[in-house]
Amino acid sequence: MKEQVLKSPFVDKKFLDLANEVIDPIEVKIENFAIFESSIVNIGSREIVDYRPNISIDSKLIKKHKIKNINLDSLHFFQVQDLVKQIKFESVMVKKSDVSVNLSLQDSYEEYLESLTKKNRHELKRKKRKFADEISSPALKESRARDIFDIFISQHRQSAGEKGKFMTEIVKNYFDSLLKLDDWKIYYLETDKGVLSTAFCYENELGCYLYNSSRNNEFNSINPGIVINDLIIQKLISEKKSFFDFLKGTERYKYDLGGNSVQLYDLTMNI
Repeated sequence: MKEQVLKSPFVDKKFLDLANEVIDPIEVKIENFAIFESSIVNIGSREIVDYRPNISIDSKLIKKHKIKNINLDSLHFFQVQDLVKQIKFESVMVKKSDVSVNLSLQDSYEEYLESLTKKNRHELKRKKRKFADEISSPALKESRARDIFDIFISQHRQSAGEKGKFMTEIVKNYFDSLLKLDDWKIYYLETDKGVLSTAFCYENELGCYLYNSSRNNEFNSINPGIVINDLIIQKLISEKKSFFDFLKGTERYKYDLGGNSVQLYDLTMNI
């Protein structure tokens, strides 16, 4: 998991610069962390940054900027251990926070299906049959083109509740900029009835990180979201990738598809 975190898009400077502009921008940035009111904090809101880079903080920096606290979120346990060893502190509090969900991939799709519980395997096959009964010639495709991006945004904004409200004009522009960076793409499910689902992803030589998604709500009854994720899993396995990281959030479908929880932590340190 360590390599998966440290090769994720969230540790890249270009990503962090974009993330910093979306929610409550911080002016004082030092490498891959920031300083705000005598505290060392993360760059970018936890709402849009799933994993955190490793950071290095020495005593000279703490003294120069008169640091009193370190407040970091969304850390993996190995990062918590590194920071506790690295920094002299008066007190420290570590608490469980967000949870991400990760799927380790098998060598073949058949092995993947066998790794699912009997109930989840049956449900996946049932949902795929139901989809196939109503939709002909579905195809998984990928793109960085404007027309597919616009479909992703439109479908996202039609989502119920907080998800739909999340896609403001500022956030839309952020996703637009993100798609211009290397290795970001949109997978989409093309059918005779149009694009029924999308998956906004970052993919490298190790695996794929599912950053966001959307679907045509008129077809919710036939589960286009499950179908597109199943097709992505098949593609990743065929390419010998090792994981499909669903990232933050404990939505049921992630576990139904075989994902496992990865606990993240918040750290508060008084210097």
